[in-house]
Amino acid sequence: MTDLMLIGEEKKGSGTGSARALRSEGKIPAVIYGFNENHMISLVYKDFLKEYQKGNLLSKLLDIKFGKKTLKVIPREVQTDPVTDNPIHVDFQLIKEDVPIKVAVRVKVTNQDKSPGIKRGGILNIVRKYISLNGIPKNIPEYLEIDISGFEIGRNVHINDIVLLKDVVPVDKDNFTVLTIAGRVEEKEEEEEKTEESSENKEKKGESK
Repeated sequence: MTDLMLIGEEKKGSGTGSARALRSEGKIPAVIYGFNENHMISLVYKDFLKEYQKGNLLSKLLDIKFGKKTLKVIPREVQTDPVTDNPIHVDFQLIKEDVPIKVAVRVKVTNQDKSPGIKRGGILNIVRKYISLNGIPKNIPEYLEIDISGFEIGRNVHINDIVLLKDVVPVDKDNFTVLTIAGRVEEKEEEEEKTEESSENKEKKGESK
């Protein structure tokens, strides 16, 4: 997983008024919790927004430095403004390198232009865009990359087809489908219509005898 560093400071005060004052100063309130610790902090808004806008933030490890402490965390929830959709508060979970955590990891598909099935009009259907994994933080990937070069129509990828690092396992124990290369709906409809027409013709021939 990706490690990033953000600089914060202890937050003084609580409540809506305190949070509003922080935002007016170009900061965003946040909380770090876990292992019987609870820290109310603030981060520089523009620094956090830069990372937030890159996407996939909830699958990234962060080091947050405030005062004399540097804590390793993972973002768990980003609250956003209902009107502007801008982040207004962040929840971080404190992690330890030897303690397993659960993370929703994004599926990243590559080489779509090298898939014969897609070139022939097939449709890429990503059944699971995120997959929950459990494992040691450093072994959990930022994303699960699936190379579909050479994939024909009808090809499927299941979770057991994906190689994970040691001690990292899917939370869902079933061998579920992650993605498929499906045929066009139009082609299926045309085939069904041809089948129906063929059946009708046979029936008509049978009636005329």
